[in-house]
Amino acid sequence: MNCYFKYIMLVVASVFALSSCEEKEVEVYGNEAYLVFEMPGYGLNNTPRDSMVFSFPAKGDDCVEDTLWFKARIIGKAFPYDREIKLVVNEETTTAKRDENYKLEPIIMPANSYTVDVPLVVYRAGLKDKSVRLELTVEPNEYFGVGFDKTSKAIFWWGDMFIKPDNWDISNYKPCFGEFTETRYAFILKTCGIVELPDPQDLVTLGYYNAKVREALYEYNKTHDKPLEDELGLVEFNVWAGVGGIG
Repeated sequence: MNCYFKYIMLVVASVFALSSCEEKEVEVYGNEAYLVFEMPGYGLNNTPRDSMVFSFPAKGDDCVEDTLWFKARIIGKAFPYDREIKLVVNEETTTAKRDENYKLEPIIMPANSYTVDVPLVVYRAGLKDKSVRLELTVEPNEYFGVGFDKTSKAIFWWGDMFIKPDNWDISNYKPCFGEFTETRYAFILKTCGIVELPDPQDLVTLGYYNAKVREALYEYNKTHDKPLEDELGLVEFNVWAGVGGIG
């Protein structure tokens, strides 16, 4: 009898807990909607990114402008009408100038939608051997509030140079490819046919690229009078197995 009573109480408690969670979720979101940014190339296990780096030289000499795409995503409910999304530039951390370095059109969340693709047009002119930074955040309005802290801002770096990823020295990029230099980075991107490195936690892809650049460097040195050199001296890529990788 006691066992049966305990079972009944456990069921009741479980139902109550589930009901409480549902009520809490309704209380948190209700009819309100919040916005977060979703950058391309989410990491493994959906690790969010808040930044994107774009080096114009990786696209060739003829590329004078390009479009960087990211998403604005709703936390909450979709509604059967269009809603304006307002973004604000963080002037304290931004060096890019609107219309001169980039163009960002007004953004609308379409009716009955939870996401919208946002195009950021970036320009190459005036950025020879330098880069600019743009940080965007959500400006609350009658339709949307600011979502989670980790995904409430979108940061972009671009320029007419090979830009060092901000996490190069603290991630698997450094043990995989060595010290950053523009020459080394240009060789990696060109050899691998990419414009940006993959998720630093993707050990399989990084290991593949490591083998690819080592093979390409061997072929380069064999077919040129002088071996490849960069700002630090002779370029070398060590064998990297990806064991004990970091973020």
